[in-house]
Amino acid sequence: MSSAPKQVRRLADFLNIIAGWSLLGMTALTCADVILRLFRHPILGTYELVGFLGAAVASFAMAHTTINRGHVAVEVLVAALPSGTRKVIYLSSQLLGIFLFALLAWESIQYGNDFRASGEVSLTLRFPFFPVLYGIAFSSAVVCVVLIVDFVRVVAGKAGPWYRWKDAM
Repeated sequence: MSSAPKQVRRLADFLNIIAGWSLLGMTALTCADVILRLFRHPILGTYELVGFLGAAVASFAMAHTTINRGHVAVEVLVAALPSGTRKVIYLSSQLLGIFLFALLAWESIQYGNDFRASGEVSLTLRFPFFPVLYGIAFSSAVVCVVLIVDFVRVVAGKAGPWYRWKDAM
């Protein structure tokens, strides 16, 4: 289990790099489209591409954000509780998160399969939707793995609730 956090962190960092490049692509595409519209030559399908890239940005950054505790958390009330109670609350929220992201991954796969079977594509560029949904499913599964590794480390006593992954490396 000692190498699992490092491997999961590497995967999350790789997905975050993809998210960063997708964000850069969204920005460049939007800027280019705005400039070309001034000359009456807009880029065909910009709205669709920005939507696809936005899905990549949001989903591929989730695991990295989870590892770095970048989500909004309300710890004011929990911090005043005894450590045993804090641990129970933390582990309960981890289990709920695992369930939520496993469900999100499963439903994204099912939805992607439906789109794949029906041949659903975007209106302008005719790009298929199912790869985007499979990407969301994959990144949700990675978040599940992050939460499971985190859960196991806390239960095994190798880390306390709210530890930082970089401290554990």
